[in-house]
Amino acid sequence: MDCDLKRKLLNGLQSDPKFIPTWYNYDDVGSRLKCQAANRMKDVESCFYLSGAQNFVAEHYVREIIPKGPYDLTLVDLGSGNCSPARPFIDEMLRRQDTLTFYPLDISGDFLMHGVHHLSEDYNNSLVIKPIVADYVKGIEQLRTAEGPKMILWLNGISNLSYQDQVNTFRLLSKVMTDKCCLVFSADITEDRETILTAYNDATGYNKSFIQYAIERLNREERSEIDVTDFEYNVDFIPNQDPDSTSYVRAFIIAMKDIQYPIPGLGVDLSMKRGERLYFHEGAGFSCKYTLDQLRHIVDKAGLCLEETWTDDNKHVAFCRCSRTEELL
Repeated sequence: MDCDLKRKLLNGLQSDPKFIPTWYNYDDVGSRLKCQAANRMKDVESCFYLSGAQNFVAEHYVREIIPKGPYDLTLVDLGSGNCSPARPFIDEMLRRQDTLTFYPLDISGDFLMHGVHHLSEDYNNSLVIKPIVADYVKGIEQLRTAEGPKMILWLNGISNLSYQDQVNTFRLLSKVMTDKCCLVFSADITEDRETILTAYNDATGYNKSFIQYAIERLNREERSEIDVTDFEYNVDFIPNQDPDSTSYVRAFIIAMKDIQYPIPGLGVDLSMKRGERLYFHEGAGFSCKYTLDQLRHIVDKAGLCLEETWTDDNKHVAFCRCSRTEELL
């Protein structure tokens, strides 16, 4: 972990209220844990709804989502993980063109390269893979060197950023796009409170284990010995219809007694009073939920135009295709 990320982690643990940033969960181990949780929860009724809904839209509407044109496209995948969600798009684009240049981007290098290895075996020379190991800001900057028309894929990546960071990231993307480029992103549009709370605090404990993995990583990498049994895990859903905002989830642990744990690797102690909360996200919440008007408002602020949307039958996820507005071209 570089110095800038370590500083952000330290700031979160010393803030009021205390928090561990959501991105901290996404090292190689955490990324695998997230995939395992999503896969296992597919078999549990009304558990993690988003993965299934996203897969449904990608598989049934991929031909409509990818724009048709007289030129070949380059595919960019932000927050690519193990590259699996991009496969329907890779398959369809290779039906239309002989070769495809693919830029998968993820903060977890080991997890990303594992997926890249499997892609290389499956697609051989038809897929030219140029992985980028970086966060969104640094990775998008590197995309300036990617030539030709691009389709930028960003599946459920906006939801764990703060509202302003969502706008800022869209704005950064607009600056590496031309009139022949498009952005395709997905977002959670679920409105049912019980469905959402069940997903983030499911009876199986899969998602809870992933969210609390931040403590396990802190203990392993920074040599702390924080005992999660000293805390109570909880989640909440905060609905918000304001066009300048979003609904969101809050996930946190509550200290069941006064605690003080040294964190030698960071040179600080985690000190909490009984009843104090430690959040697993920065800002008001994470895993944002949106109305279509809220999504349209966000992309408008970033200089993008929302062209078309696709949703699953249960209205859990929306795929949105955007172009750059004319005044920015």
